[in-house]
Amino acid sequence: MSEKTAVLYFSCIPYNFLDQRPQQLLREWRANFLDSYAFYYVEYPAVARFVARRSRRLKQSLETALLNQHNQNAEDAFVLTWPGVPRFFRGSALRRTLSHRFGKTQTKVAIVASPFWEPFVSKDDFDLVCYDYLDAVELTVSDFYPVQEQHKKLLEKSDIIFVTAQNLREDALSIVDEKDVLMVSNGTDAEFFEMNKNSYEITDYTRTDKKRVGYMGTYERVDMDLLYAAAQELTEVDFLLIGPLDRQNQRRAHHKPENVFILGTKKYGQLPAYVQIFDVALIPFKPSIIADSSNPVKLYDYFSLGKPVVATGLREVKKFGDGHLLKVAETQDEFVNGIHAFLKYDAKAWQESRRQIARQNSWLSKATVIMTNIERKLAGQSCATEST
Repeated sequence: MSEKTAVLYFSCIPYNFLDQRPQQLLREWRANFLDSYAFYYVEYPAVARFVARRSRRLKQSLETALLNQHNQNAEDAFVLTWPGVPRFFRGSALRRTLSHRFGKTQTKVAIVASPFWEPFVSKDDFDLVCYDYLDAVELTVSDFYPVQEQHKKLLEKSDIIFVTAQNLREDALSIVDEKDVLMVSNGTDAEFFEMNKNSYEITDYTRTDKKRVGYMGTYERVDMDLLYAAAQELTEVDFLLIGPLDRQNQRRAHHKPENVFILGTKKYGQLPAYVQIFDVALIPFKPSIIADSSNPVKLYDYFSLGKPVVATGLREVKKFGDGHLLKVAETQDEFVNGIHAFLKYDAKAWQESRRQIARQNSWLSKATVIMTNIERKLAGQSCATEST
């Protein structure tokens, strides 16, 4: 095969929205696999859930998105964007775009991270279809399509299904038990966190002699009642919250305890400096199907700097809950007591064990597992059975 295999990652988030699994995988693939592959990040349409654009405008956007890549600079050329995609406008424009950009002979692989894309990704257009199943699917995701139905269809048409959590694996196998369903958990860039922990000067929080606990991420799953209650009990501790508040919690921010500091969204390069000043890191998710099916990226980020973690009882987190690496809290008292215990004592050996877990769960290792299995499948071989 003389042409590079084209790998299109149909994402679930815009490329510039935080730095999560989709962006991290693309970075590792582009840094390590460009000799044989050309990678493209297909952005999730920002307005797809709310407004259907007129079909003519959409058609033009889809047909020119890939064709115009050579006019962009090399750094941005792999990010493909277009406006909303209405349900009735299936995959014809995308099919023409693929034909124009890649031709009929070039090998093409689709990695799909959202059921939204299912109608647009056809087995006729791709040599291999993979599902990067990274979150629980609920009917609240979109007004434009029956997400559960498209989730099942995507499972059925996929040649390989990568899952980030055991709950997701069980769900996939309950629908397509004959398919290759491989566990590829989330990861971190431990070296990046270590190298950048002191590279940014924090100006929106004044350090004192108080201990600090912190959370970073989005807030849709966060139990703010639990956080506020813990802050009210631990008045001698500062609580630092980093990330974009959703609308509901923006209103609640006006009634926060005085020792809670809501610091807002930070660039990825700034995060290590904030995690570095945490004495204890938090994962305070509300109990739910989605939370129990999540494999939090932030856990591995916290571990990158050896930070002790107190988390609510998520299935994927409990595997680390030996009381030394991480403490699992099922009640408010356990949450507060877990914070207090780590503030009082955290052994050097425990910190090094956390760093070792982070190094073992690098984004490069996750990206390599996915690409290795894609290569095996394209070659007509069986997928590896090991999971990470």
